[in-house]
Amino acid sequence: FFSNSNSFLRKAKPLINFSYPTMSDDDNDICPLCCEELDLSDKSFYPCKCGYQVCMWCWHRIKESESGLCPACRTPYGDDPHEFSAVDMEDVVKANKEKALAEKRERERLKAMREQEKREQIGTYATGGSG
Repeated sequence: FFSNSNSFLRKAKPLINFSYPTMSDDDNDICPLCCEELDLSDKSFYPCKCGYQVCMWCWHRIKESESGLCPACRTPYGDDPHEFSAVDMEDVVKANKEKALAEKRERERLKAMREQEKREQIGTYATGGSG
């Protein structure tokens, strides 16, 4: 019973116009499967026509070790990804520099916060107050 109904569901045409889940703007740099940050080549990698984006590592793992089906629409992945564009080396270098600069700024921000907390603690101890 279940196998027949399952094949029926796969062949059935959708009654409504449904779009498969995509990553929100906040999460567009993260693979929805492994939760790793997408690098520049992953960001231009769409292995299925439905537009569901996964990193190349997850796509390869799904093709080689798992079902071989898109996690969103269950369409079999082909040998060639649906949409992929090569990344320019200059773009990679620029992105790496921007990422390193952002990480440096974050470290400096955290260091400044810790120093401010220390100054506030020293001030509290010096005055003998509680706040």
